[in-house]
Amino acid sequence: MIDNSVFCELTERDLANICGGSSEDIAVNLKVLRLTAGFKRGDLADMLNVSLSTITKYEKGSRVPDIDTIIKLSEILNTDVDNLIF
Repeated sequence: MIDNSVFCELTERDLANICGGSSEDIAVNLKVLRLTAGFKRGDLADMLNVSLSTITKYEKGSRVPDIDTIIKLSEILNTDVDNLIF
């Protein structure tokens, strides 16, 4: 019989590392996808109607785009949302 009475407690950081979707994942993926698509940061900022500094923060992981922006990014970069998040 399996003893389920003992288990470990995971922090949010642990879960993000297991599941993906942390700001670091989005940052790296966004930059790679943007460069692969041939866009400059300014191009992406104009298409999303946000500032250049916002795109820079997304790519550095200091700011995470909201779900609507993630969906727009996936459309602009011609990729699945999963490719941005994981």
